[in-house]
Amino acid sequence: MTQRLAFSEVEEAGHAPGPSSDSSAPRLEPETLTLRYRIRAVDDAGLEALRYARRAMLREEWTRGLEDGEPSLEDAVFSVFEIVWPVPAGERDRCRSKLNQLLERANRALDEMAAAEGSR
Repeated sequence: MTQRLAFSEVEEAGHAPGPSSDSSAPRLEPETLTLRYRIRAVDDAGLEALRYARRAMLREEWTRGLEDGEPSLEDAVFSVFEIVWPVPAGERDRCRSKLNQLLERANRALDEMAAAEGSR
């Protein structure tokens, strides 16, 4: 399988400031961070495969629901060049795993599209 679509993680930034440890303010929201990935696609077919895979994963989230505290892929912002996803700090690994699954599905879709083109 030739991988024509790839993500490269950009330096994490954007820790949301919470109350300092010496603050008397209650901590209402968990600390968040922003996952940022650069999208490397050789052609428009790669971006279309990414859109297809994302829609499929979103339909699955809507159908099965989300586990308690599981961030939704719906909150990730996709552009032609990057993915930006603010997530709770404790969910970083689960979100990275979800993005890896998205990449695998998109590349599988690319292979299927190439096979369909080859059979014409």
